[in-house]
Amino acid sequence: MLRFPARRPGLGLEITSSALRLATVSVGSAGTTVIAVNTVNLPAGMVGENYSSPNISDHQGFSALLRESLDTTVPGKIRRTAVSLPDGIFRVQALDFDELPSRAADRERLIRWRLEKAATFDLAGAVLQYQISRRQDRGITVLACAAKRDVIAQYETLLTDLGLEPWAVGVSSFYTVNFYHAALSRAAATVAVAVVARDSFTVVVMEQGQPRFYRFKELKGGSASEARVRLVREIDDSLHFYTHMDRSQQPELGSLSLAGDPALLDAVARELRSQTSLAVEILSPSTVLSSGGEALPDLAGSPAMAAALGAGSSL
Repeated sequence: MLRFPARRPGLGLEITSSALRLATVSVGSAGTTVIAVNTVNLPAGMVGENYSSPNISDHQGFSALLRESLDTTVPGKIRRTAVSLPDGIFRVQALDFDELPSRAADRERLIRWRLEKAATFDLAGAVLQYQISRRQDRGITVLACAAKRDVIAQYETLLTDLGLEPWAVGVSSFYTVNFYHAALSRAAATVAVAVVARDSFTVVVMEQGQPRFYRFKELKGGSASEARVRLVREIDDSLHFYTHMDRSQQPELGSLSLAGDPALLDAVARELRSQTSLAVEILSPSTVLSSGGEALPDLAGSPAMAAALGAGSSL
Protein backbone atom coordinates (compact mmCIF):
# COMPACT_ATOMS: atom_id res chain seq x y z
CA MET A 1 0.00 0.00 0.00
CA LEU A 2 2.28 2.73 -1.25
CA ARG A 3 4.93 1.26 1.06
CA PHE A 4 8.62 2.06 0.79
CA PRO A 5 11.67 0.15 2.08
CA ALA A 6 13.39 1.46 5.18
CA ARG A 7 17.07 2.25 4.61
CA ARG A 8 18.26 4.83 7.14
CA PRO A 9 16.93 7.28 9.74
CA GLY A 10 14.26 9.32 8.06
CA LEU A 11 12.26 12.46 8.66
CA GLY A 12 8.48 12.22 8.51
CA LEU A 13 6.57 15.46 8.23
CA GLU A 14 2.79 15.79 8.54
CA ILE A 15 1.17 19.07 7.53
CA THR A 16 -2.49 19.87 8.23
CA SER A 17 -4.43 23.12 8.47
CA SER A 18 -4.03 23.11 12.26
CA ALA A 19 -0.69 21.45 13.02
CA LEU A 20 2.80 20.64 11.82
CA ARG A 21 4.16 17.32 13.12
CA LEU A 22 7.71 16.04 12.72
CA ALA A 23 9.08 12.58 13.52
CA THR A 24 12.64 11.35 13.06
CA VAL A 25 12.75 7.56 13.18
CA SER A 26 15.05 4.65 12.49
CA VAL A 27 13.80 1.28 11.27
CA GLY A 28 15.75 -1.91 11.92
CA SER A 29 15.37 -5.56 12.87
CA ALA A 30 14.15 -4.53 16.34
CA GLY A 31 11.37 -2.38 14.89
CA THR A 32 10.77 1.35 14.53
CA THR A 33 12.77 3.49 16.94
CA VAL A 34 11.81 7.11 17.55
CA ILE A 35 14.70 9.54 17.67
CA ALA A 36 12.76 12.80 18.06
CA VAL A 37 9.23 14.17 17.61
CA ASN A 38 7.66 17.62 17.69
CA THR A 39 4.26 19.23 17.14
CA VAL A 40 3.66 22.88 16.29
CA ASN A 41 0.17 24.36 16.23
CA LEU A 42 -0.43 26.52 13.14
CA PRO A 43 -2.32 29.84 13.05
CA ALA A 44 -5.72 29.65 11.41
CA GLY A 45 -5.56 30.31 7.68
CA MET A 46 -1.82 29.78 7.26
CA VAL A 47 -2.30 26.40 5.54
CA GLY A 48 -5.38 25.00 3.82
CA GLU A 49 -6.52 21.52 2.85
CA ASN A 50 -7.78 22.09 -0.68
CA TYR A 51 -7.64 19.84 -3.73
CA SER A 52 -7.80 22.48 -6.45
CA SER A 53 -6.40 25.72 -5.00
CA PRO A 54 -3.08 26.73 -3.40
CA ASN A 55 -2.78 25.50 0.19
CA ILE A 56 -0.08 27.69 1.73
CA SER A 57 -1.31 31.28 2.08
CA ASP A 58 1.57 32.53 4.27
CA HIS A 59 4.67 31.00 2.72
CA GLN A 60 7.13 33.09 4.72
CA GLY A 61 5.45 32.55 8.07
CA PHE A 62 5.05 28.81 7.56
CA SER A 63 8.64 28.49 6.37
CA ALA A 64 9.86 30.24 9.54
CA LEU A 65 7.85 27.90 11.79
CA LEU A 66 9.09 24.83 9.95
CA ARG A 67 12.71 26.00 10.04
CA GLU A 68 12.54 26.61 13.80
CA SER A 69 10.98 23.20 14.38
CA LEU A 70 13.61 21.48 12.24
CA ASP A 71 16.41 23.24 14.12
CA THR A 72 15.08 22.10 17.50
CA THR A 73 13.89 18.59 16.54
CA VAL A 74 15.94 17.02 13.77
CA PRO A 75 19.37 15.73 14.86
CA GLY A 76 22.37 15.73 12.53
CA LYS A 77 21.93 16.40 8.86
CA ILE A 78 18.86 14.34 7.96
CA ARG A 79 17.40 15.89 4.84
CA ARG A 80 15.51 13.11 3.05
CA THR A 81 11.87 13.77 3.90
CA ALA A 82 8.54 12.03 3.40
CA VAL A 83 5.57 14.36 3.61
CA SER A 84 2.11 13.38 4.80
CA LEU A 85 -0.72 15.64 3.62
CA PRO A 86 -4.45 15.56 4.47
CA ASP A 87 -6.68 13.19 2.53
CA GLY A 88 -8.77 16.14 1.32
CA ILE A 89 -5.87 17.33 -0.86
CA PHE A 90 -6.08 14.09 -2.84
CA ARG A 91 -8.70 12.18 -4.77
CA VAL A 92 -8.44 8.45 -4.13
CA GLN A 93 -10.41 5.62 -5.69
CA ALA A 94 -10.15 1.84 -5.65
CA LEU A 95 -10.70 0.58 -9.21
CA ASP A 96 -11.29 -3.03 -10.26
CA PHE A 97 -9.90 -4.47 -13.49
CA ASP A 98 -9.86 -7.94 -15.04
CA GLU A 99 -6.39 -7.29 -16.45
CA LEU A 100 -4.05 -4.36 -17.09
CA PRO A 101 -1.72 -3.56 -20.02
CA SER A 102 1.88 -4.67 -19.55
CA ARG A 103 3.39 -1.31 -20.61
CA ALA A 104 3.50 1.31 -17.84
CA ALA A 105 2.40 4.14 -20.13
CA ASP A 106 -0.64 2.16 -21.29
CA ARG A 107 -1.53 1.23 -17.70
CA GLU A 108 -1.45 4.83 -16.55
CA ARG A 109 -3.49 5.95 -19.55
CA LEU A 110 -6.18 3.34 -18.79
CA ILE A 111 -6.25 4.13 -15.06
CA ARG A 112 -6.50 7.85 -15.73
CA TRP A 113 -9.30 7.23 -18.23
CA ARG A 114 -11.23 5.20 -15.66
CA LEU A 115 -10.81 7.96 -13.10
CA GLU A 116 -11.97 10.61 -15.55
CA LYS A 117 -14.95 8.49 -16.53
CA ALA A 118 -16.12 7.83 -12.96
CA ALA A 119 -14.90 10.90 -11.10
CA THR A 120 -16.84 14.01 -10.16
CA PHE A 121 -13.60 16.00 -9.82
CA ASP A 122 -11.34 17.75 -12.31
CA LEU A 123 -8.24 15.76 -13.29
CA ALA A 124 -6.71 18.50 -15.43
CA GLY A 125 -3.20 19.29 -14.20
CA ALA A 126 -3.27 16.36 -11.77
CA VAL A 127 -0.43 13.96 -11.03
CA LEU A 128 -1.32 10.29 -10.62
CA GLN A 129 0.09 7.60 -8.35
CA TYR A 130 -1.28 4.09 -8.11
CA GLN A 131 -0.68 0.70 -6.57
CA ILE A 132 -1.71 -2.60 -8.13
CA SER A 133 -2.76 -5.66 -6.14
CA ARG A 134 -4.25 -8.97 -7.28
CA ARG A 135 -7.44 -10.04 -5.55
CA GLN A 136 -7.94 -13.44 -3.97
CA ASP A 137 -10.98 -14.26 -6.09
CA ARG A 138 -9.99 -12.91 -9.49
CA GLY A 139 -8.90 -9.73 -11.20
CA ILE A 140 -6.94 -6.72 -10.03
CA THR A 141 -7.59 -3.81 -7.68
CA VAL A 142 -5.82 -0.53 -8.37
CA LEU A 143 -5.62 2.08 -5.63
CA ALA A 144 -5.36 5.31 -7.65
CA CYS A 145 -4.43 8.63 -6.09
CA ALA A 146 -4.57 12.01 -7.88
CA ALA A 147 -3.46 15.46 -6.71
CA LYS A 148 -3.07 18.80 -8.43
CA ARG A 149 0.50 19.30 -9.60
CA ASP A 150 0.55 22.97 -8.52
CA VAL A 151 -0.66 22.11 -5.01
CA ILE A 152 2.01 19.45 -4.46
CA ALA A 153 4.65 21.75 -5.96
CA GLN A 154 3.92 24.32 -3.24
CA TYR A 155 4.99 21.90 -0.53
CA GLU A 156 7.97 20.55 -2.48
CA THR A 157 9.29 24.05 -3.18
CA LEU A 158 8.93 25.04 0.46
CA LEU A 159 10.94 22.02 1.64
CA THR A 160 13.58 22.37 -1.07
CA ASP A 161 14.13 26.02 -0.10
CA LEU A 162 14.84 24.83 3.45
CA GLY A 163 17.48 22.38 2.22
CA LEU A 164 15.26 19.29 2.56
CA GLU A 165 14.76 16.59 -0.06
CA PRO A 166 11.02 15.85 -0.47
CA TRP A 167 11.46 12.21 -1.41
CA ALA A 168 7.81 11.19 -1.14
CA VAL A 169 4.54 13.11 -0.77
CA GLY A 170 1.53 11.04 0.19
CA VAL A 171 -1.86 10.69 1.83
CA SER A 172 -2.13 10.95 5.62
CA SER A 173 -4.37 7.90 6.05
CA PHE A 174 -1.99 5.77 3.94
CA TYR A 175 0.98 6.68 6.13
CA THR A 176 -1.11 5.90 9.22
CA VAL A 177 -2.12 2.47 7.91
CA ASN A 178 1.45 1.79 6.77
CA PHE A 179 2.73 2.57 10.26
CA TYR A 180 0.41 -0.01 11.84
CA HIS A 181 0.51 -2.40 8.88
CA ALA A 182 2.57 -5.22 10.43
CA ALA A 183 0.54 -5.30 13.64
CA LEU A 184 -2.77 -5.18 11.78
CA SER A 185 -1.75 -7.96 9.38
CA ARG A 186 -0.95 -10.25 12.30
CA ALA A 187 -4.35 -9.61 13.83
CA ALA A 188 -6.56 -10.74 10.92
CA ALA A 189 -6.61 -11.38 7.18
CA THR A 190 -9.12 -8.55 6.65
CA VAL A 191 -8.75 -5.38 8.69
CA ALA A 192 -10.56 -2.05 8.74
CA VAL A 193 -9.04 1.21 9.92
CA ALA A 194 -10.91 4.48 10.43
CA VAL A 195 -8.82 7.65 10.72
CA VAL A 196 -10.93 10.39 12.32
CA ALA A 197 -10.40 14.14 12.38
CA ARG A 198 -12.48 17.08 13.55
CA ASP A 199 -14.18 17.64 10.20
CA SER A 200 -13.58 14.42 8.25
CA PHE A 201 -12.89 10.72 8.35
CA THR A 202 -11.25 8.06 6.21
CA VAL A 203 -11.99 4.34 6.16
CA VAL A 204 -9.46 1.92 4.67
CA VAL A 205 -10.03 -1.84 4.45
CA MET A 206 -7.14 -4.20 3.78
CA GLU A 207 -7.54 -7.76 2.51
CA GLN A 208 -4.46 -10.00 2.83
CA GLY A 209 -2.33 -6.91 3.39
CA GLN A 210 -3.60 -5.15 0.24
CA PRO A 211 -5.97 -2.16 0.00
CA ARG A 212 -9.44 -3.15 -1.14
CA PHE A 213 -11.69 -0.27 -0.06
CA TYR A 214 -11.19 3.44 0.56
CA ARG A 215 -13.59 6.20 1.55
CA PHE A 216 -12.91 9.77 2.62
CA LYS A 217 -15.61 12.24 3.55
CA GLU A 218 -15.73 15.74 4.98
CA LEU A 219 -18.19 16.33 7.83
CA LYS A 220 -18.66 20.05 8.43
CA GLY A 221 -21.29 21.95 10.32
CA GLY A 222 -23.35 21.22 13.43
CA SER A 223 -22.39 20.96 17.09
CA ALA A 224 -19.64 18.69 18.37
CA SER A 225 -22.13 16.07 19.55
CA GLU A 226 -24.02 16.16 16.23
CA ALA A 227 -20.75 15.80 14.33
CA ARG A 228 -19.78 12.79 16.44
CA VAL A 229 -23.13 11.09 15.84
CA ARG A 230 -22.81 11.68 12.12
CA LEU A 231 -19.22 10.46 12.16
CA VAL A 232 -20.22 7.18 13.81
CA ARG A 233 -23.11 6.69 11.38
CA GLU A 234 -20.95 7.40 8.33
CA ILE A 235 -18.20 5.00 9.46
CA ASP A 236 -20.78 2.28 10.06
CA ASP A 237 -22.38 2.95 6.66
CA SER A 238 -18.97 2.75 4.96
CA LEU A 239 -18.23 -0.66 6.44
CA HIS A 240 -21.75 -1.86 5.65
CA PHE A 241 -21.22 -0.90 2.00
CA TYR A 242 -17.86 -2.68 1.93
CA THR A 243 -19.27 -5.95 3.29
CA HIS A 244 -22.02 -5.89 0.66
CA MET A 245 -19.86 -5.15 -2.36
CA ASP A 246 -20.55 -7.47 -5.28
CA ARG A 247 -17.97 -10.26 -5.09
CA SER A 248 -17.78 -14.03 -5.23
CA GLN A 249 -16.39 -14.40 -1.71
CA GLN A 250 -17.63 -12.27 1.16
CA PRO A 251 -14.86 -11.17 3.52
CA GLU A 252 -15.08 -11.66 7.26
CA LEU A 253 -14.78 -8.31 8.99
CA GLY A 254 -15.13 -8.49 12.74
CA SER A 255 -12.95 -5.67 13.98
CA LEU A 256 -12.32 -1.98 13.44
CA SER A 257 -9.23 -0.05 14.49
CA LEU A 258 -9.40 3.70 15.14
CA ALA A 259 -6.65 6.28 14.71
CA GLY A 260 -6.47 10.05 14.41
CA ASP A 261 -7.50 12.90 16.70
CA PRO A 262 -7.05 11.76 20.33
CA ALA A 263 -9.81 14.11 21.51
CA LEU A 264 -12.38 12.14 19.48
CA LEU A 265 -11.23 8.55 19.73
CA ASP A 266 -12.65 7.49 23.11
CA ALA A 267 -16.15 8.85 22.44
CA VAL A 268 -16.27 7.51 18.88
CA ALA A 269 -15.07 4.08 20.05
CA ARG A 270 -17.76 3.91 22.77
CA GLU A 271 -20.55 4.78 20.35
CA LEU A 272 -19.33 2.35 17.68
CA ARG A 273 -19.14 -0.46 20.26
CA SER A 274 -22.71 0.24 21.34
CA GLN A 275 -24.13 0.45 17.82
CA THR A 276 -22.23 -2.26 15.93
CA SER A 277 -21.17 -5.87 16.47
CA LEU A 278 -17.55 -5.04 15.63
CA ALA A 279 -14.69 -5.29 18.07
CA VAL A 280 -13.40 -1.69 18.19
CA GLU A 281 -9.89 -0.81 19.33
CA ILE A 282 -7.94 2.45 19.50
CA LEU A 283 -4.50 2.28 17.92
CA SER A 284 -1.54 3.73 19.79
CA PRO A 285 1.92 4.29 18.28
CA SER A 286 3.54 2.99 21.49
CA THR A 287 2.33 -0.53 20.67
CA VAL A 288 4.58 -0.76 17.60
CA LEU A 289 7.48 1.48 18.59
CA SER A 290 10.83 0.34 19.94
CA SER A 291 12.36 2.58 22.59
CA GLY A 292 15.91 1.43 21.94
CA GLY A 293 16.28 0.87 25.69
CA GLU A 294 15.31 4.45 26.49
CA ALA A 295 12.10 6.26 27.32
CA LEU A 296 10.09 7.28 24.28
CA PRO A 297 10.23 11.01 23.47
CA ASP A 298 7.28 13.14 24.49
CA LEU A 299 4.34 12.89 22.04
CA ALA A 300 5.71 9.70 20.45
CA GLY A 301 2.80 7.67 21.81
CA SER A 302 0.11 10.11 20.73
CA PRO A 303 -2.30 8.69 18.10
CA ALA A 304 -2.04 12.03 16.27
CA MET A 305 1.63 11.30 15.50
CA ALA A 306 0.95 8.11 13.51
CA ALA A 307 1.03 9.75 10.04
CA ALA A 308 4.31 11.54 10.71
CA LEU A 309 5.82 8.38 12.25
CA GLY A 310 4.61 6.36 9.26
CA ALA A 311 6.13 8.85 6.86
CA GLY A 312 9.46 8.77 8.70
CA SER A 313 9.58 4.98 8.76
CA SER A 314 8.89 4.83 5.01
CA LEU A 315 12.37 6.13 4.16
